[in-house]
Amino acid sequence: MRFRRGLGAGLVLLGAAAAPAAAAFEPPDDPLFKFQWNLQAIQAPSAWAVSRGAGVTVAVLDTGVAYENRGAYRRAPDLAGGRFVAGRDFVGGDAHPDDVPPRDGRRSHGTQIAGIIAATANNGIGGTGVAPEADIMPIRVLEPDLQGSAQTIAKGLRFAADHGADVANLSIAGPSRARVLKDAVDYASSKGVTIVAAAGNDGGTAVSWPAAYPRVIAVGAIGRNQKRAYYSNSGPALDLVAPGGAGEAGDAGYGPPDGVVAQTLKGGPADFCFCFTASTSAAAAHVSGVAALLVGSGRATSPDEVRATLVSSARDLGVSGRDPEYGAGLVQALAAVGGGRPAAGKPPSQSGERSADASRIPWLALALAGGGLAGLAAIVLVRRRGGD
Repeated sequence: MRFRRGLGAGLVLLGAAAAPAAAAFEPPDDPLFKFQWNLQAIQAPSAWAVSRGAGVTVAVLDTGVAYENRGAYRRAPDLAGGRFVAGRDFVGGDAHPDDVPPRDGRRSHGTQIAGIIAATANNGIGGTGVAPEADIMPIRVLEPDLQGSAQTIAKGLRFAADHGADVANLSIAGPSRARVLKDAVDYASSKGVTIVAAAGNDGGTAVSWPAAYPRVIAVGAIGRNQKRAYYSNSGPALDLVAPGGAGEAGDAGYGPPDGVVAQTLKGGPADFCFCFTASTSAAAAHVSGVAALLVGSGRATSPDEVRATLVSSARDLGVSGRDPEYGAGLVQALAAVGGGRPAAGKPPSQSGERSADASRIPWLALALAGGGLAGLAAIVLVRRRGGD
């Protein structure tokens, strides 16, 4: 059984009733905000007049998060204004789920995902998260070199459910189901956790697992032109799409013209960069952030309510109606929190789309070896040519 995962390498319907008026938006003073086309695409800045995710806990199940100053570890500067709730390291077996980048100089994953969700706004550095006032629960389920197991991921998800998480982000994907993980998904959902997962990065026509489980919101990726990214999996189980970037190699003044930027570790436990990524991992983080805004608004709180609201408020893309390539469409934060309906309009302009070359996108293969529920997952990084 194999899992794959991208690295930057759930009933409330919108009605015609009057919605709260959005206050005039004043851009945050974060210098990279101008490069965050992804936030505009999902209406996040407009939705902040209604909710910024305050009081909502998002569990990030990943390689850990740079969330504390302890020994050699440092909290990421662009997460310094955020609030963290106690998490768990299921790899090291302790209460310190710190993120550490791989030894070969590649950037870490978990901190970047946490930054996309909840990077601090108006702190004069970096960019802004989708839900900048949400609480992050860091849960480490993977090694720095991206080794992990289905059992460990399942333990992490159960921990999130038992310790008050409202939303759980799983930027983890694989082509085969694992019973131990499905049981954990069902358990967490029954405890009120909205679970969001990446659809997968191999450009296939079937959504990967755990995203394909019925109680998980499956998220695919689009580029700045609001077309499906060539690496993003599709299929009938796809629920939504969100900005992930299309993997352009050109430079628009600061990194790729349609990448998603967030701070993360690169080189050591206290060495940070503002790096761009292109992946369904990033797309899933956007939907987790919007789910936090929605729960924070009080408009939807249960997993079924959150899913129904996000789906009904999405902007339709592709052929009319729900389709395997875009699901219900592009997640829309303002429409979801009740500030307005999905807005029609042209996507942000960008340079031409690069042809689909699967060798250019970094992905991770999470291979379950052995039999049954106890199979271990070995994650192998396939690096994009030209570096990550």
